[in-house]
Amino acid sequence: MSAFSTWFHTQTATWALVFKMRDIAVERYEKILATDPTHTLTRARLAFLFAEAGDHGRAVSEFERVVQQKPDDSDSWFNLGFLLQEASRHTEAIAAFERSIKQNEKQDRAWYGKALSLIALKRDDDALAPLRKNVELQPMSPYGHMELARVYFRLGDLDRCEKQMRKLKGFDPKNAAVLEDETGIMIGIERWWKK
Repeated sequence: MSAFSTWFHTQTATWALVFKMRDIAVERYEKILATDPTHTLTRARLAFLFAEAGDHGRAVSEFERVVQQKPDDSDSWFNLGFLLQEASRHTEAIAAFERSIKQNEKQDRAWYGKALSLIALKRDDDALAPLRKNVELQPMSPYGHMELARVYFRLGDLDRCEKQMRKLKGFDPKNAAVLEDETGIMIGIERWWKK
């Protein structure tokens, strides 16, 4: 396929998606891959379309091919881990997230993803280190702080749970209030009125 044909099919797929014509986009991406199976960006786009449609098996299969072609790409390993996690294949997701981290230790999303899969496997103790790394790398993201507080709470470490909730309250009081409701631990001056 010529560069122009690849460009044309990519543009057609893009416009098809704008007009919510997913099947046409899939058809165009598959045409590109039929003539150039090494076109990883197209393969990744196709994988995400399958994932959006709930076809996690095909999405994972496509991203496994992406990481075969780009084994040193941290983002590709992260995306594979994310798709495996969506398919509830948590042990495999952890391995993919670890490969992502191996390629880029600052891939905060991979640390968080690994922690979520560990939590799904009821391995809260093992989830602590990746969650701590996530909040170190992404200190203003509420998600890592929330999950870290929840893990501390489930492990019975209420002091650390409260400490995480206080950090969260400093920049996201709404989610800190969600944790107050979940845990029953009241922080801030208003806690005295709620008791």
